[in-house]
Amino acid sequence: MKPSLPRLGLAGGIDRDGSRAAELLAAGFGSVEFGTVTPDAQPGCHSSVALLVQRLAALAPHAPDTRNNALIGIGLGLGQGAAPAALGAHWLAGLQAAAPVADYLSFNLSAAANRPLLAPQHAALLTQALARISNQREWLASGGRRRIALALKLPLDGQSLSAAAQMAVAAGFDAVIAVLPQRPERLDWLRAWAQHIGAAAQLIAVGGIRSSADVRAALDAGAGGIQVHSIFAEQGSACLPPLLAGMMPD
Repeated sequence: MKPSLPRLGLAGGIDRDGSRAAELLAAGFGSVEFGTVTPDAQPGCHSSVALLVQRLAALAPHAPDTRNNALIGIGLGLGQGAAPAALGAHWLAGLQAAAPVADYLSFNLSAAANRPLLAPQHAALLTQALARISNQREWLASGGRRRIALALKLPLDGQSLSAAAQMAVAAGFDAVIAVLPQRPERLDWLRAWAQHIGAAAQLIAVGGIRSSADVRAALDAGAGGIQVHSIFAEQGSACLPPLLAGMMPD
């Protein structure tokens, strides 16, 4: 059975370097995603995966109290200015560095700087990168390490399941994190993606989810989980009760 992400998680972007890890992991989410990070630090843009891992690992002695059983996610990106051909190497380096502390990894193609990698001319490169990541994950698990869940994060851009999402599912990724646009068709698109993916992977919805009604609508459209960002940045843990209420059966 594929590992799954919790039904309610905190999306990446709130804490990019682990400096708020203890606070966020105890906030009450099922998972907390840190980053996006890159193999090398890029001042003003990305922290290094090594620094993030160091800070998360420092919480280990106090894990039962500090983490509140929240899963740790780490978002990985392509370094600013790096050539597209470096994608596989950057992601692989991130996986290897993050493996000791991460419960899941989110490979971020939703950021504006990374979206050009979704262009058709990079399809072969992306297919190869996803396969390398999946194979490395299995190799690590065969050596006795925890099996880390893999997710591809990308924009929800129409009813047809994107080629990148199809590649991720074919490569054995456990989840597709779909960033919902601020458009009235977004739930129809999410429903179509959920139907295309079926049970092959978990579909996580993120973007513009601010209320119990938003949560319920996304779940009813077929999402297997929800991540939030802005509402937590504005309200802190006070946002959790209404979001969790949206997950309760009618």
